[in-house]
Amino acid sequence: MVATQHQRISFQSLVKLSSIFGLLAFLVPGMALSQTSFPQITHVYPAVIERGKTSEITLFCETSNPSNPIAVLFAGTGIKAEGIPEKGKTTELKIKVTVDKTASPGMREFRLACASGASTVGQILIADLPVVLEKTTLHADFATAQPINIGSIVSGMISAKEQVDAYKFTVKAGQTISFGVVSHRFFYKRHSQFLAIDPMISIHDSTGRELAANDDFHFADPCVTYRFASPGEYMVVVRDVDYAASINMPYNLVITGGPYVTWCYPLAHSPTGPLQVKVGGGNVPETQVALEGIPNTSAPTSTLNAVIKTDGGLSNPFPVYISGLKIFEESATNSDALFPCTINGRILKPGETDTFPIKLKKGESIIAEIRARRLGSELDSFLSITNDKDKIIASNDDQSNATKDSYLTYTATADGIFKIQVRDLLNRGGLGFNYLLNITHEEPDFIVNCDDDKAGIAPGMAAAWYVRVKRTGGFTGPITFHPENLPSGITMVPLTLPETQNDGLLLFQCAKDAKAGASLVNIIAKAKYKDKEGKEKEIIKKVGPLTELKMPGGGRSTWPVETQMIAITPEKDIVQIKVSPEKIVLEPGKTITIDVEIVRAENYKGRVSLDVRHQHLNQIFGNPLPPGVTMLDTGAKTALSEKETKGKILLKVAPDAKPFAEVPICVLANVSLNFTVKRGYASNPIMVNIPGK
Repeated sequence: MVATQHQRISFQSLVKLSSIFGLLAFLVPGMALSQTSFPQITHVYPAVIERGKTSEITLFCETSNPSNPIAVLFAGTGIKAEGIPEKGKTTELKIKVTVDKTASPGMREFRLACASGASTVGQILIADLPVVLEKTTLHADFATAQPINIGSIVSGMISAKEQVDAYKFTVKAGQTISFGVVSHRFFYKRHSQFLAIDPMISIHDSTGRELAANDDFHFADPCVTYRFASPGEYMVVVRDVDYAASINMPYNLVITGGPYVTWCYPLAHSPTGPLQVKVGGGNVPETQVALEGIPNTSAPTSTLNAVIKTDGGLSNPFPVYISGLKIFEESATNSDALFPCTINGRILKPGETDTFPIKLKKGESIIAEIRARRLGSELDSFLSITNDKDKIIASNDDQSNATKDSYLTYTATADGIFKIQVRDLLNRGGLGFNYLLNITHEEPDFIVNCDDDKAGIAPGMAAAWYVRVKRTGGFTGPITFHPENLPSGITMVPLTLPETQNDGLLLFQCAKDAKAGASLVNIIAKAKYKDKEGKEKEIIKKVGPLTELKMPGGGRSTWPVETQMIAITPEKDIVQIKVSPEKIVLEPGKTITIDVEIVRAENYKGRVSLDVRHQHLNQIFGNPLPPGVTMLDTGAKTALSEKETKGKILLKVAPDAKPFAEVPICVLANVSLNFTVKRGYASNPIMVNIPGK
């Protein structure tokens, strides 16, 4: 039987209450209430927009003010939006969004720039089905269930404990219907990692008898496809698996009699095609079908959303991978892999292991990488390499905490035939356990990420981002950074990371006469090296942005996102940061003093902390100081009370510090917005170096 639903409170009211109580709970003694918080987006409602339509959605923020909008910018193309100004400061903003018919469907990131700053990442679903809003009155059982049409998508909210949302629909005998929820997939990039729901769905007949149910299918989001033997009225129920609730985590419920894809094979395709796949799910063809929505200009090494088209219409979007390498299909014999290559594979049976023999010479280095979960597969991969005696000599489960996909490197210690093996970590298998395996030579290379992904800069001020490099394949050369699509009036201080440094500062300065504006920016990292034959090659990488996550207990974490925003915004708590000196020649064994003076905005009297590193609770997220240079606590003045304006940074240079090329650092004046979140105002650059002898 379906549980009885408690009296509901509108989630709009709950968000307002949560914002008030959340702010009070996190305030620390002496913290001023007039702080300028960048918009901390929790969600939008509705959380889905139909392609080819203009819709109005409401954006919700946590303890922050999104009013006075400057720009609303979406990742990709085909979407235009504008904020609708409202009088008074609130935590909500209405947005008018127009989605072109040719816009790519699927999850989209977006950013808001407003007077108070650049926002954390927001997300919304772009779909082809008509959107229906959940009614606000009780609809917890068959008698009160909200009527909906097959071929629609409902945007709703589980906003009260023990809440159950029931929807009634009519089917014909023998009709197959697919039900899917998109909700928890919004959670991974959401700034506030609190109050998540774990949705589940169940299908019931008119007596309340449960016919089918699912909890986790796409990660924590459920999906059910069911064939109805008898005609009549039925209902689908959405609830949290533990009857919990969230006031800022909407769900989108798809109910369709058209094609609904839950897996496809192969996952990897050539840019030149043919783009043919076998798919599984509801109302999908048994034969291969062509992918739709993949542009002919698709770049190699990219993930794109595709759909299929049948007599029943367009399917839901699902990801596929465009590879620039030779593509092989897994065979029964799994013959020698002619790498570099991409192999499409499947773990069809529980306990199955796919094996790919590979010939290596002594000293030859390879990279083996799985893409599965990132492409919607059920596979939790485990990747290993064995020698000729079947002994595992290298293995990996998860590449990082942001993916279940595996990645490893190996350098052969002798000539021979080695085996690359792929299996599911829990030895599961099935039609949805598909993967692609990239095998390449390990060459000089690097991976680079950037923390943060947003910057709201007032005219005459500056903002700091921090890059962190992981060098691979023996690469040791300098790396230069180049911004793309900066707003007019914003410039970036040049940065070249020398071979001995992996952390660096990207400092953006705003002209005093700059006008309000915003753009989504890219940071490109470039480097050169010589291959084994002495030929010069260039590495060009897009820097991967990381978004800040506010964790339970006051911790800070990060998660990969697609977009970064820089905005010119007028509101600020710090008007000026004066530093002296602005150029420092570091001497081994010496201690250097940087004098700092801040000027607060008239309405901000709160505390300020000073730093030259990007850190939280003693965890360093970015440290642009040269190797051998550390920041001292003893003797420094980095905590400024409400009335203090002057501080002091002390830098200690190790006696054995090596010569170092000039790089920029800056002083951050941090204003705490709550126990976890800070807003850093940056000084002008301080150029530092250790000259050679």
